Amino acid sequence: MEIRRIIISLGISLMLTPVALSVNVAYEIKGCPCDPVYCRVHKFSYKDEIVVVAEGKTDHSKWVWNEISTVIAMESVPESEAKNLMCTAHQNHANFAFVREVPLTTNTSDPILEDWQKETADMEKMFYADYIALDLLKLLGQCKADSSHVQEVLSLLTFMITNYFTPPGAELLCIVPYKPPCYDGDCSLSQYMAKHCAAFITSPESFTTCDTNPNCIAKATIPMTSLVFGVEEYIDHGLTPDKLLIGIPWHGYDYTCINYTTHKKTGSTEQLTCYFDEINTSKTCNMTLRKKLSLAEIKSNYPEQYKNSKSHHYHPIYRSDYINVKKEGQQHQIWYEGHDSLLDKYMYIRSMEVKGMVIWTADDLSAKGIDDGTEWNWILHSLFSKGEIQEKSRDMAGIVAGIAVGCFVLGSFLGFAFGCAVMRKRMHKKGLRLPFQRDDEETDFHDDDNTL
Repeated sequence: MEIRRIIISLGISLMLTPVALSVNVAYEIKGCPCDPVYCRVHKFSYKDEIVVVAEGKTDHSKWVWNEISTVIAMESVPESEAKNLMCTAHQNHANFAFVREVPLTTNTSDPILEDWQKETADMEKMFYADYIALDLLKLLGQCKADSSHVQEVLSLLTFMITNYFTPPGAELLCIVPYKPPCYDGDCSLSQYMAKHCAAFITSPESFTTCDTNPNCIAKATIPMTSLVFGVEEYIDHGLTPDKLLIGIPWHGYDYTCINYTTHKKTGSTEQLTCYFDEINTSKTCNMTLRKKLSLAEIKSNYPEQYKNSKSHHYHPIYRSDYINVKKEGQQHQIWYEGHDSLLDKYMYIRSMEVKGMVIWTADDLSAKGIDDGTEWNWILHSLFSKGEIQEKSRDMAGIVAGIAVGCFVLGSFLGFAFGCAVMRKRMHKKGLRLPFQRDDEETDFHDDDNTL
């Protein structure tokens, strides 16, 4: 009986061996840099999207991947790094996409388009991409274009989408300006693109269009006023909120002030307005007079100003932080997104019930020696996705909130106790009155008073 059992088990194992080998052969994908199960299109689905952009500057394995829904590799990311990023993303149940800047040519017979599409198709296969992020900023953000530009762009996009981007290929994410591209009042581009783009990703840069900063004044990367205006304009032009991914910068800019003015309002600290120059009086701001700084760099270079609210300024309209410093006798102004400004933007995005937000970029916060747990763990994940601060990731904001609630409860209790003691003393002096004793005393209040 025992011999029979051994023979049967050996027979079963021999029967199963070819099947197992065939499965392994099926999963052997040429050029896959990781477990073959991750080298395929996944397209994970999320209700509230938290997308991060990657520049390939830091070790992405150290990012907090808990609730990242999609990672987008910029064109600057090397091929090998992009492949590893894809593997890590799919392993953490996140989608992978790569950026492709759309050629500026509107001539559909231009061979540049064919070469561009062939390269894009090769990258899609090589990276097993779930999405392709089309960078349309330069194509859409032409400052002096008229309504004819709408037709040119429409013809180009129609040609590209019809000939190159058809199912079942990767879906398109369209990177667009913070507000709808309109030319002479014609805003039809947004509606057309909405039919072919899985989502719009708004750029967090505030200088995409010419009318944004006519006086070349240093200001927030994306002022809260611009963010709100842009979102509402897209919705007003027919774009549903579930197609909007709002770009949020995790970086700032150090502006060199060619000129500046100071003024002080009553009861407030001195305000400084920093002006940077135009390019040969062309009414185009000279962007070389500003230097991009990541949040990690700002936290490292200006730790005291970053942490101490008394050492930096907060603009009440732009709802963003800035620091005034002098370097080698030259006035500088550094604008960045601090805890309060990020919190405002996250809460606004959540209240508008849009598809989600895009962090530009994840590398801006991941730097050696910089404690970035606050932004990663609290502001990004727990607050935006769940609307609450988890116990394990509570930071200074959570502590402050807890203290505030505690003070409120304690103050209410003490106030109630003190009030009871005073009332008891007064009642003891004057004696008790009958209920409703003063109801007969009329007042001059009328609820139909037109002046109220």
